[in-house]
Amino acid sequence: MWQRFMRWVRSVFGGALEAVENPELILKQAIRDMRDKIPKINQNLAKMRGGLTLLQKEYEDYALNERKLIARVKAALEGGDESLAADYAIRLKQTQGAKERSFEQMEKAKEAYDKAVEFKQDYMREMNKKVQEAQQAMREHQASKWKAEVAEVFETFEIGDVDQTVDEMMQKLREKTAMAEGKLEMAVESVDMREIELEKRAERMEAQELLKQFKVEWGLESQDTASPVAEKTVGPAETESAEQ
Repeated sequence: MWQRFMRWVRSVFGGALEAVENPELILKQAIRDMRDKIPKINQNLAKMRGGLTLLQKEYEDYALNERKLIARVKAALEGGDESLAADYAIRLKQTQGAKERSFEQMEKAKEAYDKAVEFKQDYMREMNKKVQEAQQAMREHQASKWKAEVAEVFETFEIGDVDQTVDEMMQKLREKTAMAEGKLEMAVESVDMREIELEKRAERMEAQELLKQFKVEWGLESQDTASPVAEKTVGPAETESAEQ
């Protein structure tokens, strides 16, 4: 019974969470979380490096004291003061023991620091890989949203209605063109083209005769060379006066 209830709870609340969660926003937050860890890692590395530096300094101090105490033990022995040499010998042994312990601590700290640096390198490499994968996934998601919008447009796109509208408008344009051409033909047919042509020929002939008359008057051409047509076109009044 309890398992059935838990399955029901997961099915209800799990579906609600899936409905409200935004994978892209979650990925962006995950990237920020990964990058926010870098300053903390650097801070821990700085502390570890500082501790390692102190241990190295401590070890060097012990090594320096060791050399000094060795020199004093030798000097006391050479001077014949074995009691003073013994005191320096005890201090030398204590210093050597502390130096060994400092060396062990320094080696462990150095090993821990090297592992921490390696961990940071691995973390940075893995983080960059995850960031690139997340950014690629978000770009693909954006592209899929655009494709979905295009698909939705095509799903609602009814080619039949558009074709019908285009055909209807094209037919109206053809009808208007035909009406304009018909009006032009009717206008041309209503004019007596033969009469117009005759008037044009008469105008040309009259222009030629006037030009010849001007040439005779201006002495550019003699009367003898005037064409019979020119004499006939002088006018009926001049012909009657000549006959009289």
